[in-house]
Amino acid sequence: MSINAQNTVRESGSRRGAVREFKKGLIRDAAKRIFAERGIDAASMREIAQAAGYTTGAIYTYFDTKEELYAEVLRDSLHALQSEVATTVETSPDRPASAAALHGLWSFYDTHPADFELGFYLYGGVRPAGLNKKLDEELNTLFDQVMTLIANGLITDGLATEQTAHHLAVVHATWVFGLLLMTKTGRVKSVRDDAEAMLDSYLKMVATHQRL
Repeated sequence: MSINAQNTVRESGSRRGAVREFKKGLIRDAAKRIFAERGIDAASMREIAQAAGYTTGAIYTYFDTKEELYAEVLRDSLHALQSEVATTVETSPDRPASAAALHGLWSFYDTHPADFELGFYLYGGVRPAGLNKKLDEELNTLFDQVMTLIANGLITDGLATEQTAHHLAVVHATWVFGLLLMTKTGRVKSVRDDAEAMLDSYLKMVATHQRL
């Protein structure tokens, strides 16, 4: 095969790969909306296909099961969360690292409500999705990496030891998730308060706590 022919084959393969990734992206975006609105149990591959502009059969050329598609969407979401938390820490030199990490956690889910719904199975009552053990462990590991970023911030700020940092990171993250839930259900407004002000007050308390 000539060099020109080889280049043509490579370019053709590259185009096919780009088209495939584009189509997968459309499917993931549609699935994210449907899963966030209806939950994994109620959502159907047919419904997702229609939202993406494809036939149901076309989706199965990219994802074997609904659970696999859900895991792919949630995986993308957790990677984006991790990136936002890390970036917030890196671009906030005047703020304590732990406060920056927690603020990044808040900011991501506050500005991406579908990701909050998706990640915490809120549709249907905050219950686990039907993922197999391998996928569940993979996604839990990704989420735990976010906790590690917060834990590292606590250590950097002198607010935790290596032994206590992860535990405290989960404690603080749990508070942030609670505020997000209170905000998204309208409870913060119902008690005449402001979520951002509450977050700032909490982060100040975190920064003034003695090392544990």
